[in-house]
Amino acid sequence: MDRHDVLSELAERLRAWWPVPGIAISVVDGTGESSFVTAGFANAESQAPISRRTRFEIGSVSKTFTAFLLGILADEGKADLDAAVADHLPWFAPNGGSRAITIRHLLQHTSGLPAGADAMPDAAARGYALRHARTWAEPGELFHYSNEGYNLLGLIVEQVTGQSLADAMAERLLRPLGMRDSAARIVHEDIAELATGYRFLRDDRPPLPSAPLAPAGFFEYSAADGNVLATASDLGLFARMLLGQGTLDGTRIIGPERFRQLLTLPADPVDSGYACGVDVEEVGGHTWLTHAGGMVGYRSYLAVDTDGGHGVAVLTNAPGECQIIDRFARHVLAVVQGAPADPALFDPERIPDARRYVGIHGTAERRIRVESTGDGRLSLTSDGVTGRLYDSGDGRLVCDHPGWSAYHHSWDGRWLYGPESPGPDPSTPTASRHPLAGHYRSYTPWYPAFGIVQRAGRLHMVAATGVEAPCDEPELVPLDDGTYRIGADPRLPERLTAGPAPDGAVLWVDVDGCRYTRSFRDRPEP
Repeated sequence: MDRHDVLSELAERLRAWWPVPGIAISVVDGTGESSFVTAGFANAESQAPISRRTRFEIGSVSKTFTAFLLGILADEGKADLDAAVADHLPWFAPNGGSRAITIRHLLQHTSGLPAGADAMPDAAARGYALRHARTWAEPGELFHYSNEGYNLLGLIVEQVTGQSLADAMAERLLRPLGMRDSAARIVHEDIAELATGYRFLRDDRPPLPSAPLAPAGFFEYSAADGNVLATASDLGLFARMLLGQGTLDGTRIIGPERFRQLLTLPADPVDSGYACGVDVEEVGGHTWLTHAGGMVGYRSYLAVDTDGGHGVAVLTNAPGECQIIDRFARHVLAVVQGAPADPALFDPERIPDARRYVGIHGTAERRIRVESTGDGRLSLTSDGVTGRLYDSGDGRLVCDHPGWSAYHHSWDGRWLYGPESPGPDPSTPTASRHPLAGHYRSYTPWYPAFGIVQRAGRLHMVAATGVEAPCDEPELVPLDDGTYRIGADPRLPERLTAGPAPDGAVLWVDVDGCRYTRSFRDRPEP
């Protein structure tokens, strides 16, 4: 079986197991595109096929483009990566003007700024809203992924070039690379050749691998954290530039010294594998450059082995939180370089390290029995009914048991499932229920809904879906100013503020500027 057939079979197997309407794969080496594979549909309703010219939103892979654009501008003498952000955006004065944040801090996600509230759709407004931000980590001290930081980088590009981000990026990257079917902004005029994005039909419960999808809808986007739409073959050209250390087919895109600087990891104590706009990893003695991208309705992944001499671009119109795409793309790169194809890596019934979950968990009032059914598969039995546990693709599990499907399942030395768990039925009201406990939602498509639950007397945020929703179910830590820090680490910047509670239950909360109201459906129904 030749490579094309092997990759086609892997793609079809992925689609059979996971909600992936369509997928396009470009495999490249230093000389060109060696394989181009598609499976599924650009539009599931019309069953329109994916072609070479089908575009996808590539999400945060755009950050790699933004970083290289800043590197090119540095080569042109228009930007200094170690200059303070306030040198270019004078209104940006976080922490009362102290703790100077530089362009490099933004590029490396070490600014200490919040990840992003997704409360406003436009780049300029989003950036200006951060003018008086407060951080709790010194710049360069903590790796904390921030979409807002990259949005600021786009505003800096516009300030130093006098152009829109889209025009500056097209002039210095897309056109020199020959990315003729790509664009550096997402507008309505692009819809005709854009694959239809898909979201999970329900956003209030963890999706099973067979979960139904619905068209995600379309909105325009131009911010530098996710502004690029591309074809797989075009993204393969960018991968070839990375293989060429800044050069593609004899055309120098960025200077060799600047290329090396962009791939230099930040110094300790950050201890991060993220350089400037790209993850730099050691895999089997080789250096891999990678980045994942999630948009509302799209998941993408770029992976380049600079020592092995190959790169892959994988674009899909699967839900943006579908992290199994990342695992798939990495396996494609390994297979291209000689590893045996193993579709079982994507079998959602095969649970990594399944043995650690086996046992009886909970109390006499609410107990579950988790058993191994062989080959990494697990079942969950409760109240005489047995369901199957599945890999969710993000480090947690989901279950089709009717009484245990409302939340993700995870393990940290004890079984975690929504509230105090397996413990009492979370639908049972108790006198000790915290006023914040409940289910909240907003109109943002990035992180539409979450629950606040109690575990061992502590509050946690748990989200079923959402491109920007956290998978670690962070603790809400009460602070002296009446707000809650989202996450246990005292250096984290995200804050939740509770609204009024006239009847003992909070009506709304504010998460870094985005308001969520208590849902009339306080707990997802089976």
